[in-house]
Amino acid sequence: MVKFAGKAIAAAVFAMSVASSANAATCANRDAVVDRLNANFGESLIANAMSASNNVMEIYAKPNSSTWTILLTLPQRRLTCLVASGRGEGRLQAFLHDL
Repeated sequence: MVKFAGKAIAAAVFAMSVASSANAATCANRDAVVDRLNANFGESLIANAMSASNNVMEIYAKPNSSTWTILLTLPQRRLTCLVASGRGEGRLQAFLHDL
């Protein structure tokens, strides 16, 4: 999982710029989003990184890698936005490889 998280952080920096223009339909209060990921999918934080513009990218996953979610928190707007989600580590690695 550590190798997976390191590669995900490096490659997902691209997602930070994409999600920074996200509309409110894909964004909500961070605590509510994190609570829902944990309650509905059993996901917890496995990696995070901060961009030069102080946005925070976080990767959540279920311990057995059956589901994962990438979030971007925009502290200035007090919003957390969904960047990507999926099932299985292989799909996430393939997605990140293509960035």
